[in-house]
Amino acid sequence: MDYQSRINEVQKSMQERSIDLIFLPAAANLYYLTGIRRQLEHGTDHNRYGDWLTGGYIGQEGPVQIVAARMGGGFWVNEAVGKPWVAGVRLIMEPINPITALQETLAGFGLNGGAMRIAVDERAWSRFAMATRELLPEVELVSANELITPLRMIKSQDELDAMQRASDLTDQVFLNILPRLKAGVTEFDIAHEIDYQFVTLGAEYTSFETGVFFIAEEMDGGGKTIRTGMRKLRYGDSIMFDFGGLIDGYASDFGRSAHLGEPTAEYQKVHDTVIKSQADAMTAMVAGKCTAAEANRIARKVIADAGYDEGFTHRLGHGIGVTVHEPPFLDGTDEIILQENMVFTVEPSIVYRSRFGNRIEDMVVITPEGGKPMSKIERQLFVID
Repeated sequence: MDYQSRINEVQKSMQERSIDLIFLPAAANLYYLTGIRRQLEHGTDHNRYGDWLTGGYIGQEGPVQIVAARMGGGFWVNEAVGKPWVAGVRLIMEPINPITALQETLAGFGLNGGAMRIAVDERAWSRFAMATRELLPEVELVSANELITPLRMIKSQDELDAMQRASDLTDQVFLNILPRLKAGVTEFDIAHEIDYQFVTLGAEYTSFETGVFFIAEEMDGGGKTIRTGMRKLRYGDSIMFDFGGLIDGYASDFGRSAHLGEPTAEYQKVHDTVIKSQADAMTAMVAGKCTAAEANRIARKVIADAGYDEGFTHRLGHGIGVTVHEPPFLDGTDEIILQENMVFTVEPSIVYRSRFGNRIEDMVVITPEGGKPMSKIERQLFVID
């Protein structure tokens, strides 16, 4: 990845918009610009000394300066090694007041007072914004995402290659878990095995919480599909998958459907409808000729015409890259024109929570010939004996 070119492009935008400094916490935008990896956040909150000002500081020229909490600081020091576009890492030691560390960092970029503009990542701590206003009362805070998001929408060949590797590994995970679908296993059993397979095959971690859902007529509890649970697989169940992993910093997102035992004629019709919905949308997704909202409308019409409109409750898909959900979105309002080498998920579904569920999801690259799926897994209904 050409990180220096990305930084140069952002700094050019900073000069054009009179932005004096960008602050990016440890999240996707910092990874995109510098290659400094993200650490998997856990399900409990933490607040290390100086967390709120930890991240990358970018001026209108020169390398990125990293400021990091002492606890866990070794990670940042190691990540900066071999990256000439990163000036170094300053660790916030406990005797130093974090406010003082921020003041010194801002002064290092020539920000001591007066009118100035600082662009802040949307995932920054509110404490950072409050402290900056305390130190620089006349500062104008603007969105850093407005500078970086347009760059992230169009993937380079290096990015497409990384995403193809992520897709290929995800395909292998799916093939590895199919033989484990037997009556009596729980949703959690299969989800846990998917997570294990990602680790075994070399993923950094999963892209999001793995989803495995067993649905049947008159299910206990009304057929909840909000979160993977302990429901056991039974004959007649429809099965939906939603999972992905992070490979080389890029996310995958994948979905297929299966059925334990011979499906009913209606369920086969539902599956065929979902496949046609996805196929029609991908055919229309020609670079420069289709909007995000138009792709969504085309997919929805197929499902509505088949009589299952109420079962398709979400948008058609979303952009994907260094985060699993990112702009643009294939929804009913985004009229952005799709461009070559944008990558989206295309994921129509028909779900009635007390009857059945069916979904398919592929990462799709926009080309002059339409949307091209990255997954090599067939889009058939997987019928489990």
